[in-house]
Amino acid sequence: MLLSIGCLCSGVQALNPQEGNTSTSQKTEQIGEITVLKQDSSSGFNLSGINTTLPFGIAPPNYAWAQATKFTAPHSGWKVLRIFVVASYSLGEKNNISPEISPFALEIRDADKNLLYHFSDIQLAYFNRPSGYGTATIDIPGIPVEDDFFVCFYGYKSVGLAAELQNATGNSYWYDRSTDILYHGELPLHNNQTLPINWIIWAAGK
Repeated sequence: MLLSIGCLCSGVQALNPQEGNTSTSQKTEQIGEITVLKQDSSSGFNLSGINTTLPFGIAPPNYAWAQATKFTAPHSGWKVLRIFVVASYSLGEKNNISPEISPFALEIRDADKNLLYHFSDIQLAYFNRPSGYGTATIDIPGIPVEDDFFVCFYGYKSVGLAAELQNATGNSYWYDRSTDILYHGELPLHNNQTLPINWIIWAAGK
């Protein structure tokens, strides 16, 4: 269940260098020794109380684009151990046909967008759900981050990322890997208007 944003390039604006320094409004939640960082209004793993695109996910306009969320490391020496991604994938089970295999990728980049970690796999073990959407858990091998960092998700037009449609924090972006440009995290509306959103990606670590 995907919504493709085909006309996105004309609907959003690239960031000026000074605009990348948005003050953080991230939330932290504790699960034992693990700290979960969020840039949306969810509580725990419950999304029922917030206005989201679910059951639909948002797919980027082309394969070079990622949906990125900026976080701030809680302290020096903090390491990313896990990424949670809320997304939608339309499985389709007609005539007992095997599900189509689709790739996805995830990156962690520092404040200057330098690549710290890249992960890729196929969606079958992560995003196939009877409901068509769910939360995928991706383990990360203890990547150290300092200050601000980005988590970038590439659904490659087959896995659609969920978005919160209210209470935008200004820390969600579109990232064009081919040009290394960040764009405001917005969805195009009618009459050349845009809607700022929060991608539902969470970073966990200690």
